[in-house]
Amino acid sequence: MLGLNLLPSAALAHEASGGFVLLLPTGFYTLGAALAVLASLILLAVVPQAGFHRLYTGSVKLFRWSFPDLGLLSLLSTLLVFALIAAGLFGLNDPLRNPLPLVLWTLGWIVMTLASAMLGNIWNALNPWTGFVRLLGWGERPYLRLPRQLGHGIAILQFACLIWVDLISIYNMDPEWLVPRLGWFWLVNFLGMVVFGVSDWRERAEPLSVYFRLVGAIAPLRRDGAGNIRLGLPGAHAVALPPLGASGVVFVLMSLAAGTFDAVSTTFQWLGLVGQNPLDFHGRSAVMWPNALGLLAVLALLWIAYQICVRIGARLAGARGAVGNLLGRLVYSILPISVAFHASHFLPRLIVDAQYLLQVISDPLGRGWNLFGTAQLHTTTSMFARPEVVFVLWNLQVAIITLGHVIGISIAHAIALDRLGHGSAAVRSQLLLGLFMVGYTALGLWLLASPRL
Repeated sequence: MLGLNLLPSAALAHEASGGFVLLLPTGFYTLGAALAVLASLILLAVVPQAGFHRLYTGSVKLFRWSFPDLGLLSLLSTLLVFALIAAGLFGLNDPLRNPLPLVLWTLGWIVMTLASAMLGNIWNALNPWTGFVRLLGWGERPYLRLPRQLGHGIAILQFACLIWVDLISIYNMDPEWLVPRLGWFWLVNFLGMVVFGVSDWRERAEPLSVYFRLVGAIAPLRRDGAGNIRLGLPGAHAVALPPLGASGVVFVLMSLAAGTFDAVSTTFQWLGLVGQNPLDFHGRSAVMWPNALGLLAVLALLWIAYQICVRIGARLAGARGAVGNLLGRLVYSILPISVAFHASHFLPRLIVDAQYLLQVISDPLGRGWNLFGTAQLHTTTSMFARPEVVFVLWNLQVAIITLGHVIGISIAHAIALDRLGHGSAAVRSQLLLGLFMVGYTALGLWLLASPRL
């Protein structure tokens, strides 16, 4: 979601891979991936339902692990935030030579999302607030109660601001511009935890805590109440989670809308639609309003499609009374699709950004330092000019998109079985949602293969 789309390095990565991808039989890849997802939908409809539910929701104990002091990890994260603000103020204003935008977007967003999807909610330990709040002796006894009627409303507003900074703002990589925004973001959530309590604010108002907790629910690894690390199929833990409210559903769909529109907004087709010549593009300033409206349109379309799929599915299953519960639970099946879009879309950028990060950590303020011996490393995108590398990269992206949708269908089916029983009702309830996921698989691969900036 949070990209370097306008910077030379990222543009070269996308151009090189995109150019070669178009020489591949992308139509066959798209059809094959969509058929694979469709086949998984059909397979789930014919396998023994009780056996599938038992297998999918099961887990095995790996080992017992007592975590280190989580407060200390959070305090170190607080120091990192202050160090990034200092780097933004006193370092170079070059976004590729200043650690603030690179750490914020690459590590804090791209890598943290992928890590949470594999290891669980590690943001719970690494967030930059709880350790500091509790060190001061605050946050355990709230001064005010956060109204239940708000649901995840505050988290949605803050998440929308983060998405706007990344996808719409022309300053998303400007260190000086990011400094006050990062400072305000940290301060608002610090005060929220002090006034309304750490637990409630993290649960419903701090957007990254909400997001990474949701993403962590689909991780194959999790820690149970007894401190055991357990391994299960991806998404197994999400099957047992309580239903999200309407605002929680909107929050999940926002994550998918942002990832989808991030891919859409740089395609030649989108630029042509909004009246821009992609070969003479003058930057985000020319498309701020169209992009803002386009992002809202994608979110609205996803919300409508999700409502239709679940509501009609409940009718087909003869379970109209379960609509509210299904709307709040089946949305967990959207999370692996969102993460798959995230991983496949940002894979080329991550390869490039990792090289810039290695340079920046040795000279964070641009003073000619070489603290770790990596400041003189040369950043290259030459690998994207090699057909064999692009072939491997494209196949990996196809696999990620396909796997994400298969996991999504599996989660949805397991939830339907959990709520509607092991009869044909669960299968009927998933027909439209499953077809939606098949279509989204084709859309994801079309976006990856489309020519873009």
